[in-house]
Amino acid sequence: MELAGLLQDVFASSLDGVVIANCDTVIQDINPAYEAITGYTRQEMIGQKTNVLKSGLTPDETFVEMWDGLNCRGHWVGEVINRRKDGSLWHSYLSITRVDDEAGSVAAYVAIIRDITKRKLMESQLRLNLAQIEVAQEQAVATVGRLQAILESIGEAIIMADIRGVCVVANRKTGEVLGIPADEVAGRTIHELRAAAHRAFRSEGALAWAPGPAGGPPVEIGTAVVETRTEPPRVFHEFSAPVQNDEGAIIGRIYVYRDVTSETEVDRMKTDFIATVSHELRTPMTSIKGSLGLVLGGVAGPLPEDVRELLSIAMNNTDRLVRLINDILDVSRIEAGKLEIRRQTLSVADSVMRAVREMQGYADQRAITMTTVVPDDLPRVLADADRLQQVLVNLLSNAIKFSDEGSTVTLTAGHEPAGVWVRVEDTGPGIDESQHSAIFEKFHRVDNASSRRTGGSGLGLAICKAIVEEHGGQIWVESEVGKGSAFTFTLRAEPSLAEVAVPPVVGGKTVLVVDDDPDIVRLIGLSLEQEGFQAIGATSGDQALAIARSRRIDAITLDLMMPDLHGLEVARRLKADPATRTIPVVVISAYTEGADRDMLTVGVSGVISKPIDEGQMLSIIRSIVGETRADDKGPPSILVIDDDPDVRRIVRVILERRGYVTYAAADGQEAYRMIMEQRPDLLILDLLMPNMDGFQLVRLLRQRRWTQRIPLLVLTALDLTEGERTLLTLGPTRHLTKGPRIQEEVVARVKDLLR
Repeated sequence: MELAGLLQDVFASSLDGVVIANCDTVIQDINPAYEAITGYTRQEMIGQKTNVLKSGLTPDETFVEMWDGLNCRGHWVGEVINRRKDGSLWHSYLSITRVDDEAGSVAAYVAIIRDITKRKLMESQLRLNLAQIEVAQEQAVATVGRLQAILESIGEAIIMADIRGVCVVANRKTGEVLGIPADEVAGRTIHELRAAAHRAFRSEGALAWAPGPAGGPPVEIGTAVVETRTEPPRVFHEFSAPVQNDEGAIIGRIYVYRDVTSETEVDRMKTDFIATVSHELRTPMTSIKGSLGLVLGGVAGPLPEDVRELLSIAMNNTDRLVRLINDILDVSRIEAGKLEIRRQTLSVADSVMRAVREMQGYADQRAITMTTVVPDDLPRVLADADRLQQVLVNLLSNAIKFSDEGSTVTLTAGHEPAGVWVRVEDTGPGIDESQHSAIFEKFHRVDNASSRRTGGSGLGLAICKAIVEEHGGQIWVESEVGKGSAFTFTLRAEPSLAEVAVPPVVGGKTVLVVDDDPDIVRLIGLSLEQEGFQAIGATSGDQALAIARSRRIDAITLDLMMPDLHGLEVARRLKADPATRTIPVVVISAYTEGADRDMLTVGVSGVISKPIDEGQMLSIIRSIVGETRADDKGPPSILVIDDDPDVRRIVRVILERRGYVTYAAADGQEAYRMIMEQRPDLLILDLLMPNMDGFQLVRLLRQRRWTQRIPLLVLTALDLTEGERTLLTLGPTRHLTKGPRIQEEVVARVKDLLR
């Protein structure tokens, strides 16, 4: 191919536009690419000046540079902005070459044009993006700086780990908590930091990390209290929670440690103060009330009527003072979050009758009639007997106090699917609707003539509200001025036996009661508990087998005719299992005829026919678990242990008037010596004593086999936790708080324990 033909092919097929103009810049020819770029045809462009595409937007300086380059160097490269045939703008990248003839004159100009419009737009967008990135970066740096400043100014130690468990954030406070520099925390794994935490804290639960879904960090929110190994120790509250991004995906976990040493110390001081006030106020009040009760009861002989009246006034005001002390202590416990509820299955009807009996004397003084409407089929409730009594007595007391003499107070109860409700109605002055919520606040009293006349601390309803809500119930008032008031509260009904978790064994012998009739289970259980046994119920053979394998059981009472597994089959499986074969089984059934051989084969320890003879049942149970009683050797002997001589004297007089033989000890050391010498039938024990306190004495008595089984009545001014009650257990054990009804309650508890 000749060179001219080759050049013609290149000209026609080039992807870039090519323009050939003469020395006067008149277009001589354009290639197809230039047609596509400009929108003009070849015929339209030939004969036109090259400036036909000029947009007017290219700076004049550019054209000056162009002609300088062409005239001086014969070549110029640059960018111009042109306008297409349709009026749209396009950016052109030009390379223009001057072509001279043999004489050195300009023969033509050849320009190669490339459309760079898209590139220019991309560059513009890129510059905009870069500017935005710079602004965002500056903002991010400022935000990080602020966050870092905030993080460092926070008083808590903060650690964040990513999804792999590697620490990515830690503030300076972290170094103080873990004992390693904060700048060395970031980059370490949680497992490495746990080793440091273990050196710093006594608890091994700090910085807990268990893989969550898909191997990520744990998703639950956790809290714990950890204590340092230093002396004195510092106490930290650890809060741990997953960290999520905007889409809700977990990206890590955060740990926050807050120093609560001072709060813990204040809480301890408050607890100690409450305990001290409780002991130092309740103990003398118990002596005063006990002394007044004995004198009014005739221990000092007949009293003149005016003296009896004065003593009765003193007795009534003692009761008021004790109630006020108890209310203040209850409010302190509520505010500290330490209001303990000891739940057990209760009959609401029984609780109502107890409260009515307790308030009968007060009602008689004001000539108030109390009526009760409690249906026989009312479900039992799971509640604290003493706290429920406190609510009922408080509501009845208020109703009586605010009712006119000769009127009626009505107590009704009923049940709904959600539980049991109790309502106390009076015919008093009523309460304005605006105060229906406020009356349940501490120290609030309705400002009317009736309240000013009757007085009161304004704590009772606040305490009632706290107790009811702690039980999972609600309390409210319905009242109109001049039309009386009705206070209603709700309690949850007792769950079915199948829903009840088996309680842990906390002391004494444990008997598993098996019967498909829940009422029989409850009846036998109550009889056993009154004798000091722990009773666990089961209403099926499978349930009984599961409990026997998972709990320490000392004896089993077993019905035979049960729907799932016959009692004999249950007994066979118990005896075949090494874990349960030594548990003695007592059959309690209405159908034992013809089963003697089978019962003998499986090793039944005793048989009791229905209807149940309670005495026979208890005798057999006591016998097979080693709780046999000694022969009657005269009046039971009771050792009263208390450092307060007045309390010792009052309790001894109360018991000796009932025919008991009593001894007394002023502290644990003296008591231990007397127990070893006298072997009393029962102990009445105070806790806060010099030399050896009640907790230490019980711990010592648990070390001997025979002293482990002495019946124990803990008589204290302290409010015991469940854990403390567990520590204060020997044989059959009861706990009684010192208070105004000591004369009746001590005797009742002693009879119960010695029965």
